[in-house]
Amino acid sequence: MLTTLDWPLTVALAFATWIALILFHRLFRRLTWPKWMRPIDLATLVAWWAIEVISFQVWHLSLLPPILFMFVLWGIGLALYQGFVRQTFAMKTFWLMWWRIVGLGSFVALIGLTVFAFILTK
Repeated sequence: MLTTLDWPLTVALAFATWIALILFHRLFRRLTWPKWMRPIDLATLVAWWAIEVISFQVWHLSLLPPILFMFVLWGIGLALYQGFVRQTFAMKTFWLMWWRIVGLGSFVALIGLTVFAFILTK
């Protein structure tokens, strides 16, 4: 399993990956990077891995499925808001906005879990 690495190392790898993707995006965007893709879109998967490692190593349970379920509920709320309140629902706009919310929410959850894990392990 990928949880054999210590959780502070995985948190550092998640943020290092995000920073490396930001630098790559800034330097080589015109050559190989798709126009619609942002660095956080790829770094979200590494953040999920770090969340799983933290929750498994510190609390001995998986917090990733409830977090992913929360993101699904946020997606339903976003679809209802775009469809009924703004009445401008477009599938492409919805998926892009929802994935960006998931990415930012994942890193906020990662920061929160990291702080909480540091408090509990000290």
